[in-house]
Amino acid sequence: MTEQQGISTWRQALAENWEEMRALTDWMGLPAMHEHVAELHTGSPMSVGGDWVDHSLHRHLNPLAERLAARDGTPGRRLSMVSFGCGTGQIEQVVLSRGWPVRRIVCREYDPALLDRARDTLSGLCPDQEFQQFDYNSPEAVGFEAFDVAFFCHSMHHCTDIERFLPFLNRVVAPDGVVLGLDYFGPSRLQMTHDAKRMLDEIFESLPEHLRLNLATGEVEPSFVIDTVAQVARADPSEAPRSADLRSLLFSSFPVREVSPMGGTLLRPLLARRAGNFRSAGDHCILKLLMVLERELIRSGRLPSDNLYFVLGRSDRLN
Repeated sequence: MTEQQGISTWRQALAENWEEMRALTDWMGLPAMHEHVAELHTGSPMSVGGDWVDHSLHRHLNPLAERLAARDGTPGRRLSMVSFGCGTGQIEQVVLSRGWPVRRIVCREYDPALLDRARDTLSGLCPDQEFQQFDYNSPEAVGFEAFDVAFFCHSMHHCTDIERFLPFLNRVVAPDGVVLGLDYFGPSRLQMTHDAKRMLDEIFESLPEHLRLNLATGEVEPSFVIDTVAQVARADPSEAPRSADLRSLLFSSFPVREVSPMGGTLLRPLLARRAGNFRSAGDHCILKLLMVLERELIRSGRLPSDNLYFVLGRSDRLN
C-alpha cells in the first residue's frame, strides 16, 4: 500500500535514536551544515542571528506583528500561524521557544501518530493550539480559516496536486499575512542535473575510501550513484513528486518578498547515507572544502540551490 510506505518512512522521526540516525545518514544531521546553510542564506554566522529562525523573527515576523498592531489599534498584538506538515512538532517547538510572536498555532499533519507526538511536544508553548489531520491533495477538508502566517518546513514538496493546493493556500493567508518557509525545490523525485551529477562523479572519485562507505549497506561504493525515480517513489510515494513544478508555480503565483538559497544541491546527495563517515579533523577539512565549493557554485549561478528559504505575500492572481 503506497500510503503506508510513505507513513513508514515518516515515522522514523518517532524513534528514540532519530537524531543519531540523522547524523549518520542525512546532510542536515551534521552540525556544520547549519553554519553552511546560514552562510548561504544570510551571510552571517548562526551566533549573530544568521540562522533562519532569528532572521524570520527580526526581518519578517516582528515587523508584521507591529504593522498589524498599528492597523488594528491593538498594542502587543501577536500572530496566528498555521504549520503545514508539522511532523513531530520539533521545528514548531524551536520557533516558539525562540520568540516567534505567535498567539495561536494550528498544526496540520497527514500521519496521526506524528500529530499526536506534535501535541505532546508543543504542550504549554502557545496559549491557543489546535492539531488537525491534513492531506495536501485534499486541502479543503480542514476549512478556510485565515492566518497571519502560513509556515512550511520541508513539507510542501510532498504535494502532488499543486494546482489545487496553491489557491487553497492563498485563501488561508490573511490579506496582510505571509507565507514563510524553507523547502526542497530541486529536480523531482530527488534527481539532479547532469552538470551537478558530473561534478559529484569527480568529487566522489577523489574522496578517500572511508568517506565513500555507504552506512546503510556497509559497502564502499566505487562510484557515485543516486536513487532512481522509481526507487525514490517506492520508498515514499509522496517524496518530491513535482518539486521542480512547485518551484516555478509557487514563485510565479505569489508576490515574492524574499527568496534565499539554502544549499543542498551537492551536499544533500553526496552525504546521503554517508554523513556519519566524517569524523576526524582531516575529514572535517574535506567537509569544509565541500561546503565552500557548494556555496561558491550557487552564489556564482553555476548551480541552482535545491533548498530555498522564502517569504511570500498574499496573491491577487489566485482564486
